[in-house]
Amino acid sequence: MKLKGKSIFISRTLTSDSPFITLKQNEDCKVIDQSLIKITQIRYSYTPQTSWIFFTSKNAIDYFFAQNPNVPEYVKYGVIGNSSANHLKNHHVSADFIGKGVNLLNIAKEFREILQNDSVLFPQAIDSYQTIQKQLAFTNTCYNLYVYKTSIRTDFDLPFSDILIFTSPSNVTAYYNKYQPDSRQSVVAIGSSTKQKLNEYNVINVLTPHSFNEQGLLDCII
Repeated sequence: MKLKGKSIFISRTLTSDSPFITLKQNEDCKVIDQSLIKITQIRYSYTPQTSWIFFTSKNAIDYFFAQNPNVPEYVKYGVIGNSSANHLKNHHVSADFIGKGVNLLNIAKEFREILQNDSVLFPQAIDSYQTIQKQLAFTNTCYNLYVYKTSIRTDFDLPFSDILIFTSPSNVTAYYNKYQPDSRQSVVAIGSSTKQKLNEYNVINVLTPHSFNEQGLLDCII
């Protein structure tokens, strides 16, 4: 895909080390980075004691550890992909399981084999799809711990973009509650859940990257 002269929207605020910054600094390519959701912490007072803790997002990691959880020393950690594994290190923890690719069903099946009959805790958003949990065996004891919630924003006004990159189902909802699908736009979903939400808005020809990180998203449109 030729990006010269194109405008790109990505539904998150980019950090200084994002690979999209080089595009944003290019006068021939406009990048609009803005989250269309608001995230609020949910307080919790009890941490279920499990053999594993699995994170499906960076937000889940941050809002879980922000509340000084009571975590046993023997616990193992699973994450959805390499980007989350790297983020987990910010909390001085290493991942024992790292999902491969962006197909959540495949990641769930791989984790189920590793998990065997152990128990697992899922710190998550209150509106999580719980895709991983739904694929685990009935012999597994799963706990869902709500550590944050997302709210759909309406206070935004975006110009037309040639390329739309969505980083969560909630951002898809926020965007298409305000704008109609346009066949002139190329659309990218960070993973299968986000792609599913786009399909619900009749956005069918959706690209997906090879990984959940921003480099994967960038590779998808180049």
